[in-house]
Amino acid sequence: MPRDHPGLRARMAALAAWVADAQPRAVHVDVSVEVAVFLRLLGVPVTTLAMPGVRNDAAHRLGYQMCESIIAAWPDWVELPEHLQSHAGKVAAVGGISRFAGRRPAADPHGPVILLGRGGADAPAGYWQQVQHHLGPGCRLLGPESWREDPYADLTGASVIISAGGQNAIADIACANRPAVIVPQQRPYDEQTATAAVLADAGLAEVITELPAPEVWPAIVAAAGSRQPEWSRWQTAGAAGRAAREILTVADRSRAAHHPPVEGAP
Repeated sequence: MPRDHPGLRARMAALAAWVADAQPRAVHVDVSVEVAVFLRLLGVPVTTLAMPGVRNDAAHRLGYQMCESIIAAWPDWVELPEHLQSHAGKVAAVGGISRFAGRRPAADPHGPVILLGRGGADAPAGYWQQVQHHLGPGCRLLGPESWREDPYADLTGASVIISAGGQNAIADIACANRPAVIVPQQRPYDEQTATAAVLADAGLAEVITELPAPEVWPAIVAAAGSRQPEWSRWQTAGAAGRAAREILTVADRSRAAHHPPVEGAP
């Protein structure tokens, strides 16, 4: 956390003012340890999101300790990472959370899809364009230069989806229920590597840890497309609702603690 930073002071002051005005019974904090700790110091129960990888540093340990519940957006059969094992009693594995959960397939049958995000990329410049060329005219490349606000039809119509290993992308692929090749990108705490290892061990996706030459991809895609993984095991159906109920449970406990039932009241 930076020192002598006026922006940080202003943000925390705004957050404290909001808490004083709104009186929240609970707040869900994504992955900001400083916000989680600050809210807890203001007396607000906090929930947070579990993250894969190796997160045994002091900041993550403090953040998880402060929270009432840790929501894991992965299936309940996934073994807890070591950094969460001491908090196992408050981890709620709800399944992969995707905006596409519950939608009917909107298939537009075509060839492979290369799914890139707006974040950083580990591939050399032009690499995925070369891969697209080798995969043929039916291959679609979705990324910063060919953005789709709603790529669901592209995903559900794909013969194979090629993607990085972020949790959102994996949940979207699971909802599309298509074969996938996962290329985990280098991220802090090895989070994508950890997720990709779970998928490989479960037989849900092919995992490529080192980028091959672009001309090798047709063989990789052909092998992946011959399999039909059981993506229902990623438990995306109802995952957002389960996460919401977990947050509401924490909020209800907070209300009960501050407003115990009156003896003799109906």
